[in-house]
Amino acid sequence: MAAKNRCVMNPAAKYAILDLDGTLLPGHTSRHYLQVLVDDGTCDRQAGLSCLDAIAQFAAAEKAPSGLLDEIYRLYALAMKGASVAQARFAAEKTWRASRGTLFSFVPELLSLLRASGYRIHLLSGNHDFPVQEAAIDLGLSGGHGAVVEVADGRFTGRLLSAPGAAGGKLAFVRCLADAVGFDAENSLAIGNSASDAEIFACVGKAVAFEPDAELRRLAAGQPWHVVDRRTILRVCARLTARATAA
Repeated sequence: MAAKNRCVMNPAAKYAILDLDGTLLPGHTSRHYLQVLVDDGTCDRQAGLSCLDAIAQFAAAEKAPSGLLDEIYRLYALAMKGASVAQARFAAEKTWRASRGTLFSFVPELLSLLRASGYRIHLLSGNHDFPVQEAAIDLGLSGGHGAVVEVADGRFTGRLLSAPGAAGGKLAFVRCLADAVGFDAENSLAIGNSASDAEIFACVGKAVAFEPDAELRRLAAGQPWHVVDRRTILRVCARLTARATAA
């Protein structure tokens, strides 16, 4: 069920790297997922509730306090310690079933457009890994990658292995793609809404800031990035993908 071989690309592959929360749907599926884990008794309750509080602070802040995101990831890894992979996957399935109905209306057409233009579509999110994988599988994408906690003997150890939302996290993953033979960086495309997505935008030839937060909007000033909203995203992406196809 998990997305395997995440850094193995086809020769000359064009990638569309998409964020999830705030880009394909509103809100925070990470919050929903943690709430399910807490309600089901899957994770450590106190660490899970503390992580939920930290996520709420992050969502409410125009500019998140320094270190808050790292604290969210620390609490998430702590909450997952000792939980079983089977239980976590079940919670992720429940989370995605509840979340998929909130997808922005443009998403099906956007995904069809990207597929028709020859893109391999991948979710790269600061969210927890299992819900991101569920979304990627359900939407028929090539893969999904989120925050990963180490597993041993079918249970989480509490050691955080990957934190895409933290500084350098998304850049590290994109470099993995760029190091693969034939990755077409110039014609690859990225869509995101937060400052962490700027790391990806600097690595691809086509960058789309979707209803960006204040920090990403500031970073976009003077850059050859396209700032769109839910009314204009399809038109802009159609133009960008047409250029990539022609190339």
